[in-house]
Amino acid sequence: MKKIIALAACALLCAGTAFSQNYTHAVGVRAGGSNAAITYKQHLNRGNAFEVMAWFGFHESNSFSVAGLYEWTQPVINNDFNLYYGVGGHLGAAASEFAIGIDAIVGLEYKIPNAPIAFSLDYKPSVNFVNMNAYGLFDLALGIKFTF
Repeated sequence: MKKIIALAACALLCAGTAFSQNYTHAVGVRAGGSNAAITYKQHLNRGNAFEVMAWFGFHESNSFSVAGLYEWTQPVINNDFNLYYGVGGHLGAAASEFAIGIDAIVGLEYKIPNAPIAFSLDYKPSVNFVNMNAYGLFDLALGIKFTF
């Protein structure tokens, strides 16, 4: 019985990955907490995407960072509502301090059917290897993207 359940779960995940995106490219904004980002997402193939974010700090006038994330997506409920999760890294600078670190992301995205708009809510923690006193463990944000 356990093997049947495991096999069924695997089949559902594989089927979900096969039909998980309904756009190829997306450009948008992501904002929350202490920063706002401009984002670009490209689905590489079914269920896999690469996302680049460039953000500017609200509280520090000389703050800028760029992150690249590899993401996996799968539908929840239907093909318009997707779970995505991934890992990546970032480079940045704030007030003469340089930072290099790793990032993770997990979120939910809703693509409006028959419209080129998607909304997302995600959590993206990050930890620096250079400039170790800086980290972003509480980065919860809302996003809106134009899809094409």
